[in-house]
Amino acid sequence: MKPRNKIKTLTLLLLAAMLAGCTATTESATHTTLEVRHSAYGAIITTKSGMTLYAFSLDTPHKTACLHGACTALWPPLIINGSLKLGPGINHLLVGKIKRPSGAYQLSYAKHPLYTFSADSRPGMMAGQGLYQFGGYWYVPSPTGNLITTKAK
Repeated sequence: MKPRNKIKTLTLLLLAAMLAGCTATTESATHTTLEVRHSAYGAIITTKSGMTLYAFSLDTPHKTACLHGACTALWPPLIINGSLKLGPGINHLLVGKIKRPSGAYQLSYAKHPLYTFSADSRPGMMAGQGLYQFGGYWYVPSPTGNLITTKAK
């Protein structure tokens, strides 16, 4: 591993330790919204506030591999809270949910459980695209349900 990558990984793990109490992302107190936005990678799925959503390569259609600790601190699962709203371009047939061990429901798209990335500090950021962490890769899903596997630029 290159020294710069080691520093980045250590920084992210330190951030995870500081954020250990933050283990889920909810869009609002009354609803969760998925939208399509355009990025350097093409159309991607985001929250209503424009935060990029990610899928983890180790997840299965019915179970997440990112369960707790540093993983959920860095990659908060998108928890369904209240009603679900779908913006133009979101295929309602691809929207689903999985039950997490806590009993909360995590939103999924094309059978990929969805997460935000804590290093994305503002709408439109895609700092997690193509990262290898916690034994797998993190990719942004397209509105077709395919994962965009192009590495971060």
